[in-house]
Amino acid sequence: MAKFTVDTHLFRELGELLVGRDSTALVELIKNAYDADASSVVIYGEALADADRGFIQVVDDGIGMTRSTFEAGFLRIASRSKDQGSRVSRRYRRRFTGSKGIGRLAAHKLARFMTVHSVPWQPDAGQARQVLDASIDWDVVESHETLDDLDGTAAIRVESTVVPNGAAHGTVIALRRLRRRWTSTELGRFLIEAQTFTPPSVLVHLPDGVIMTPSLFTEPLVRDAAQEDPGFHIELEGEFNPGDDYWQNIAQSADWVVEIDALDKSGRVEYLVAPTKKTTQENPEAQAKTFTISRADKEVGPFFQSRILVRLGAAAPQISRWAERASGLRVFMEGFRVLPYGEPTNDWLGLDADYRRRSSSLASLKDVAVDDNFTEQDRGRDWALSILGNNSYFGAVFLTQANAAALRTLVNREGFVPERAFDALTDLVRKGIDLSTRVRASARYAKDARFERDERRPGGLAASRFPGTGSGEALEDVLTRARALTGEARRLVALGDINGAAAKVAEAATQVEIVSSFEGKQISERAMLGVLASVGTQMAAFVHEINSLIGMAEAVDASLVRIRENPSLPRTVGRELARLQSDLGTLRRSLERQASYLLDIVTPDSRRRRVRQSLSDRFDAGVRLVRHLADQRGISIQNDIPRELKSPPMFPAELSVVFSNLLTNAVKAAGTGGKIRARAETNTDGSITVVVENTGVAVDPLDGERWFGPFESSTTEVDPVLGQGMGLGLPITRNLLAEYGADIQFVNPGPGYATALQVVFPH
Repeated sequence: MAKFTVDTHLFRELGELLVGRDSTALVELIKNAYDADASSVVIYGEALADADRGFIQVVDDGIGMTRSTFEAGFLRIASRSKDQGSRVSRRYRRRFTGSKGIGRLAAHKLARFMTVHSVPWQPDAGQARQVLDASIDWDVVESHETLDDLDGTAAIRVESTVVPNGAAHGTVIALRRLRRRWTSTELGRFLIEAQTFTPPSVLVHLPDGVIMTPSLFTEPLVRDAAQEDPGFHIELEGEFNPGDDYWQNIAQSADWVVEIDALDKSGRVEYLVAPTKKTTQENPEAQAKTFTISRADKEVGPFFQSRILVRLGAAAPQISRWAERASGLRVFMEGFRVLPYGEPTNDWLGLDADYRRRSSSLASLKDVAVDDNFTEQDRGRDWALSILGNNSYFGAVFLTQANAAALRTLVNREGFVPERAFDALTDLVRKGIDLSTRVRASARYAKDARFERDERRPGGLAASRFPGTGSGEALEDVLTRARALTGEARRLVALGDINGAAAKVAEAATQVEIVSSFEGKQISERAMLGVLASVGTQMAAFVHEINSLIGMAEAVDASLVRIRENPSLPRTVGRELARLQSDLGTLRRSLERQASYLLDIVTPDSRRRRVRQSLSDRFDAGVRLVRHLADQRGISIQNDIPRELKSPPMFPAELSVVFSNLLTNAVKAAGTGGKIRARAETNTDGSITVVVENTGVAVDPLDGERWFGPFESSTTEVDPVLGQGMGLGLPITRNLLAEYGADIQFVNPGPGYATALQVVFPH
């Protein structure tokens, strides 16, 4: 009798079709754990660069499997186990994220051999349970032509034994004999993807204080599950540990927040565009605005929520590579990422295309009546040219199965079918982006208008900007005067009055110097810091040169000792050698001090992993750099920072730079016999305030902002250790701290001190 047979090559064919990449395969195994009501899953990788020794393990605390559920669900091709009934999980009533039996194909794609150890969950603690132990050797499976030929072979092993009472439920899947070795590049790409398997916490729980206006929703609807659901947590360990996570930094340094609430089944969609606290401080004209529209097709959906962080400036050098890969608007279904949306090369909203074209219109708003207080004058400007590319957005779109039933996933699990429902999703999200573009432009023009009013006001900003003119002229007035003086000089030359012409030229030169001074102060801090970053890169190589010099100094010192021990050496020569040896010792100690500091700043260990740093220890690291000069000047340095206080997650090098910059300023200002003190305390909101104060030269806090401008300095002589006279320390420090949402400013000092700088680290 004729019958269907299944070739074992089916696994490879379906695996390549349904599981596009290794990260997709691991996500499918994670989804299986979620569908099994796990509250946590741990993914561990070891020796991934060696395919034969490589090992991947997936451990969850879900409801586990019995032998019968494993055979019916995992071993049955195209199992219907998740298609039957209400399609919700047994314990927490979660919506199933899978239905095509992708789990076995994911395991096949990653490795040639797998084992499964599973302890089933049983509500009745007194009832006996059986442990499942199973293995699949895919090499043996594929060595046979059809699945019918596998009977009696070692391809599949399934055993069960009674589990002791009290044994923890859950499943352990171990994958060995990897299909391929993971190169460092491939692993790095995977780790970036791994950080967004699930939504970043800052997009689910927006940190307090980021925006000053109420959100549309406290927490978006991420998953459709019962209230007693404990949630789902993913841990990546071993070689899968992704290292640094900069999401908290992105939230603290964001400029705007966009929220979209499109859950209303009646078709009402609400938008919020809100400036962050940081933006409001920089531009008081920036205001939060809400918009409400009616969706064109409320029957199809999808119904969703979204939260997006907008960052206008470039990321700091230490996180720029991470930010480039983590930027974009990602889509999550039941809390799991849907590839490829949000990847660097994916432009599903057309943002990069419009940015490159410098589009002059916001097409998604053409049929939307927007009341955002824009004037006709505003509409006549090129406000749409502030369209940003994907790398300025860090956001998530949250979908659930029930609210996005019309969205169909492509067969390879990467993306949605481009049809009516997906078009609706794209349109609504792009409207939110375009509304934010419009609101940002409105705030910018309001700020410009206020600036222009201040410029025109007698004694306004212009007077302080050009103190050398004595009358508060605007920039064009100064240039007009310079041109007029130059013309007058030419006229006097023609008349033969050389002395008079020289006087006019000198007066014109004075006006040009005023303009040059103004222009110099407008140097972009970011451009300046970019140059300094290049210098810092060179300094990393210079560390090795310094260490070589230390070795040479030690060798010369040893040679001098041997020469001085020669009894026939003339006494006068011996005295000269003694002075030379003393000077050499001073040089060596100076090199060692600088090398110690540079090693603390530029070595890979100082920039490999961001963790909470001991503020007291990092202050001591900065003290080591200036201790020699402080001792020479009789300056005492007191560290009163409590040992238990720690910074937000930062690189050690960054905090060392902060404190070394503050200390070099303090040493040069404290004066001979002066004092420097650092103190810190925890505030009621959990933030930490650190104050570094010194005696000597006083700085009025009301005048303190001027010293945060590049190249502002109270001295003209440059000290190669203290950086005295360069005026770069405080701008660098402020920019660095801003990346972590921290603030620095001059404050009133404590009794006995003249100047104090205060740093406030967020909770």
